Amino acid sequence: MKRILHILTHPAKPEIEQLILDQQNSPDQEVLVLSLNEENPDYKLLLEKVLQSDSIQCW
Repeated sequence: MKRILHILTHPAKPEIEQLILDQQNSPDQEVLVLSLNEENPDYKLLLEKVLQSDSIQCW
C-alpha cells in the first residue's frame, strides 16, 4: 500500500481538499494529512511520518 503524506502550510484550497478526499477513497493508498497551521506543530511526528511515507506533498 502506498503511503501519501500531505503537509499543509496554509489552509487548504477546495481543489486540494478534493484531491486529498479522492486519494483517501482509493483502497490502495494510505493518506495522512498534517497541518503546520497550528500554534505548536508537532515536528517530531512530522519527521516520523515523512520518513514512513512513499510520497509527500507540501501545500
